[in-house]
Amino acid sequence: MKVKNRLAAAIAALATMGHTAMSSLRNEDKEKAQGAQERYLGFQEGLESVDEILLKNTLNSIELPEEPEDTFLLDTFIDDIIINWSSSNERIISINGGTANVLHPRGGVDQKVKITASAFLRDASVSRDFEITVAALEDDSITIADVLNSKVGSRVSMHGIVSAFLYASGDHPEYRAGFYVTDSTGTVYVYGNMAEDVEVGDEVYVSGIKSVRFNTPQVYNPYNLTIISRNNTPSWDAVDTSKTVEEIYNLGKDAVGNVYEFDAHVSKNQYGLYTLKDINYKENGAAFKYYFAGTITPDAENYASELRGKENQIVRVKFAVGANQDWDLRGDVLDIVSYEKEEEKDSQESWEPF
Repeated sequence: MKVKNRLAAAIAALATMGHTAMSSLRNEDKEKAQGAQERYLGFQEGLESVDEILLKNTLNSIELPEEPEDTFLLDTFIDDIIINWSSSNERIISINGGTANVLHPRGGVDQKVKITASAFLRDASVSRDFEITVAALEDDSITIADVLNSKVGSRVSMHGIVSAFLYASGDHPEYRAGFYVTDSTGTVYVYGNMAEDVEVGDEVYVSGIKSVRFNTPQVYNPYNLTIISRNNTPSWDAVDTSKTVEEIYNLGKDAVGNVYEFDAHVSKNQYGLYTLKDINYKENGAAFKYYFAGTITPDAENYASELRGKENQIVRVKFAVGANQDWDLRGDVLDIVSYEKEEEKDSQESWEPF
């Protein structure tokens, strides 16, 4: 009885005085008090484990549709348990509170989306992933050549590879204004707020409205964007490699909307604008110039850096030809194929853009 009383007193002392009380106990009682304290702490840890087990059992009891056709509901509260949900692809399955909204992708390729449930009870938390397959709708895309030839204002859908970006104007733009999509039949510029969602090399299905801006065909207001795969190389089968800058210029309106690969001389005029002109230009002749208006880098901080500072060099480029409202041809560099250093020409200083 005396031992039990001393043990009870020891536990009480620990509860009120903490570890300082241990020094006033006999060794035998101290060991028993420590054992009691360890069992108490173990019990507390066991309580946390019970919460985790409860959370795991709760999440394991949840069933989600593996191939949903439409919107489905999500549990956000079960008894005292709070459940938060997230989606790995908000474009395909977007979550708003306890509702999962499904958008079936286009392009003929089903999309797998990871839905994560995070459950919380007191200080415990447990997560579980669910893999959902969203079936693709029928592929109604047309070739980019057909997109370019479609009526202005018509809705079009295409399937291709993101080949380049165009950033907002200025030396240090803060956002991508649009992107180019390429397939084996051609290349078209897509203008709209989805440029930040893709990367060069993405295989995409995208819909939009066929339009013409400054006499240059494009697709604007994109929607139904589906990223099918990543790290692809665009097909440049439709690129014309047979013409010089001057020959392309002489095509006039017929050159607009096409991509050409050619050798050109990098120049910078008195206004600080970079141009690409025929390598056989003449000092006072009608040599054609191109304004460099785009970028082949996915990094806005390096906007046009591949051509900046390359004055008096010969470059081979892939170039998408466009026009302004007066049908003066210009366009965007989609790819720099190679550089070749050119010696300074005496006529360079006297050449003026016309």
